[in-house]
Formats: sequence, structure tokens, C-alpha cells
Amino acid sequence: MLVLAIVLSLGEANASAVFAMVFAEVALGAIVLTINVILLGGELVFFQAVCLLGYCLFPLVVAAIICASIQNKWIRFFVTLGCLAWASVATIPFIGNAVPRGRKMLAVYPVMLMYVSLAWLAMVKT
Repeated sequence: MLVLAIVLSLGEANASAVFAMVFAEVALGAIVLTINVILLGGELVFFQAVCLLGYCLFPLVVAAIICASIQNKWIRFFVTLGCLAWASVATIPFIGNAVPRGRKMLAVYPVMLMYVSLAWLAMVKT
């Protein structure tokens, strides 16, 4: 989470605002994820959710670093898309096993929305 926020804030005119936005998005995402899983009848602790998001954000950190160093929009798009798929595949087993079988998609969907927004931030970074 910290590395992603640092990478996305490097070179920005208002770096502290970008850092705070990314940090807050991931922190609030962990809170919403935990509440969502608990309301769906699953077992997940807040710190477990933070660790889960931290580990599964690694591909998006890789995408942010690559996108920060490459100017070709198509390469950035495909790198971000691949890293988004990697992060999603890494997250689904953890979140899916935390909730009852029939509610997996309801638990995974908010996480994917957060990942898409973070991937978008990584892709459009100039």
C-alpha cells in the first residue's frame, strides 16, 4: 500500500494529495471489504483484510512502476490489464473462501472495483 502510494505520487505537482488519496482508498477499501464479508456471513478480521489487500496489491505496484517508466499507451494498457488480472486471480481464492459458497461474487465484486480504480490510476500516471 505504501509503495503503491509512493510510486503514484512521484513526480506529481501535489504529491502529498495523491499519496493521501491512494492510501485512503486502500485503507477504506479494507474497511469496506471487511464489513462486506462480515455482513455476507463470512469470517474475516480487519487486519487479515489489510494483509490480504497488501499481498494482492503487489501486481498493481508492478504495473505502476512499469507505467511510470514507459510512455507507450498500448504497452501501459496491456501491462496494467495483465497485472489487474494477476491481482484478481490472487484475491479470489482468499475472499471466496471467507464467505459462504453462494455469496462469493458479492464479496469479490467490491474488491475488483477497488483494483480497477487503482489500476486506472497506475495506467494514467504520466
